[in-house]
Amino acid sequence: MRITNKTSLTAVIGNPITHSMSPLIHNAIYEREGIDAVMLAFGNPSIEKLVGAIRALPIHLVAVTMPHKQTLIPLLDSISDDAREIGAVNTIINKGGMLAGFNTDVTGVAEALKDVSVEGKNALIIGAGGVAQPVAYHLRKRGAKIYCNNRDNEQAEALCKKFGGTVIDGKTMSGMKFDLIVNATPIGMPPNIEMSPVPKNIIRPETVVFDVIYTPLETQLLKDARAQGAKIISGLTMFIAQALEQENLWLGRDISDNGYTELIKTHLLTLNKKN
Repeated sequence: MRITNKTSLTAVIGNPITHSMSPLIHNAIYEREGIDAVMLAFGNPSIEKLVGAIRALPIHLVAVTMPHKQTLIPLLDSISDDAREIGAVNTIINKGGMLAGFNTDVTGVAEALKDVSVEGKNALIIGAGGVAQPVAYHLRKRGAKIYCNNRDNEQAEALCKKFGGTVIDGKTMSGMKFDLIVNATPIGMPPNIEMSPVPKNIIRPETVVFDVIYTPLETQLLKDARAQGAKIISGLTMFIAQALEQENLWLGRDISDNGYTELIKTHLLTLNKKN
């Protein structure tokens, strides 16, 4: 890719940011679609400094990852209705210095769960942070019975109050049957890839297990679920769908999956072999 003074700058922000595959997929999109743009990664614990850089440089499209999806909202000029209801933003579009916030994670969740029947079913969400919000939002819209288990009980109560659901502790969780289990925490990411956020005994063959983590491709949770005969869904499906929707918002046209899923899979498998 040849970068000139006409090349548009896009970015992924978070802290830490080294794990993000966003530059890989977005730069592949730019190359294959003939878009004169480049995505870089900017890590900083201060969301104020990052937003200042977005306005000043300027950065035209921003993918937002942990831990800034909720704290950046007061710093934006506008946010979409669904992002406001969800209470988290993972995408910023810079329109002439005005920053508009969106949530494309919900598009990714919908894509990941499009073939899963959830109406009237018991759905367990592990976690209550920025990723859990669009999961709960989607499950409420589809009529699931939501349960939430989270290390911070107050955070879990806030999520259940917002979207309708029940907070449960580990003991109660182990005694229940769930049709869907969603991990919306970082548990299972490097360097703790041998960790799982749920006990094996709550996973049944008829359970669907969705892990929002996409690196590694198959987390310990998904390995446990596979061993139990359950259907598993990798976070890669969500990641690809939400990234394509980010570009749709910026470019104003549909970008389809032109081999981007296989690109990320190949890259992650190569990383796993090196490690």
